[in-house]
Amino acid sequence: MNKITNTPNHLIDPIDTPNEIWESKVGYDSANKRMVAKVYKHLYNVMNFEVKPSWRLVMTSMLFEDGRLNEVSLNGYYSTIRKNLKDIEVIKYNGRKGLSKGKNWDRFFGDEDWTWFIINTNSGGYGRIVK
Repeated sequence: MNKITNTPNHLIDPIDTPNEIWESKVGYDSANKRMVAKVYKHLYNVMNFEVKPSWRLVMTSMLFEDGRLNEVSLNGYYSTIRKNLKDIEVIKYNGRKGLSKGKNWDRFFGDEDWTWFIINTNSGGYGRIVK
């Protein structure tokens, strides 16, 4: 017969909530990366096929495809995602020339998974390269 011991509560690991399990298995920034995935093809197309790429064109393309072009203001839409992509050097802003590809462009659009960066879309959000 197994002996059951009484262990003080502070020594027992808490049972993970579904959110804690999601964060430990998928990553706490997975919802944010889902937002990045939503702009992925639009960013690629705008940067490769437009004469003067801009974030506004990326958003216009995405919202047009979603049928939501006239429902939201383009100016601030997904602006934290734009900042995150600049933080991890996928894109950079070149004043009047608009957006250009950053030094991690090929890494972002290549075969590598996205564990090399983390992003946060809260107020004052950031992107950070971790490997």
